[in-house]
Amino acid sequence: MEISRFKVLKVINDTNGKIFAVKFTKKNGAIRVMLARLGVQKDLKGGHNGASEKNGLITVWDMVAKGYRMVNLETLITLNASGERYEII
Repeated sequence: MEISRFKVLKVINDTNGKIFAVKFTKKNGAIRVMLARLGVQKDLKGGHNGASEKNGLITVWDMVAKGYRMVNLETLITLNASGERYEII
């Protein structure tokens, strides 16, 4: 199923803390595939990491690396969430 970049954030937020997979292009041009989830409170130290919907970044918990990562919604290629596979257009 194809989805626009504008609707991706809603689909991710609708996972309600469940695991989802993203494929995106990193800042250095490499492709990354990540299993992630939102809402993880582990190891929070406070402060602000610069991620916001305004600049197209969301902070997620990387299930494999066991740490927080930022995903750039502008470079998203695919999203697998709630049993659906989305191709970003």
